[in-house]
Parts: sequence; structure tokens; C-alpha cells
Amino acid sequence: MANYELMVITDPSLSEEERTKSLDELKKLFKDNSVTIEKEDVWGDKKLAYKINKSERGFYILLDLDMDGKLIKDLSKTINLDKNIWRYMFIKKES
Repeated sequence: MANYELMVITDPSLSEEERTKSLDELKKLFKDNSVTIEKEDVWGDKKLAYKINKSERGFYILLDLDMDGKLIKDLSKTINLDKNIWRYMFIKKES
């Protein structure tokens, strides 16, 4: 198991309920694949470096994960199906 960060950018126009639902589905995906969420840091609504879906803003969430790196490909396939998640990136942290 290794430490990873996952940065997620979601649609800022989502209601709190919709955003929570997407995040809960993501957490369930992690739980089902034995991924441990060490820390959750909600950055909130921020200006994007470039427009995504004609929007200049995005809602940022940073997750610290403890997981096997081999899972990233399979997790990405499922995350890609959630239309509320605009962008995401897994980054391996230094040990």
C-alpha cells in the first residue's frame, strides 16, 4: 500500500446535496476496493486556470488515500462515468 493524493474538480453549480451524493459514491467505490481515505480537505469554489465546460470556476476536493497503485486504472474507469466530476488526478506522495 502506498500514499496517494486525489484532487477532484466538480461542477460548482451543483447543489450541496448533489455534490455530497457524488462524493459518497466515490467513497463507496474506494471502500469496495479497500482504499482508505486518510484525510479529506474541501477547498471549495476556486477559479480555474482554464475553462472547463464553459465555466471559469470549479469546486475542489483533495483526498489523501492509502491504496495499491494498481487500482488506479480500474478506479479511473468508474470515476469517468460520473459527469459531475470534471477533472481528477492521482498523485503518488513521497514516503
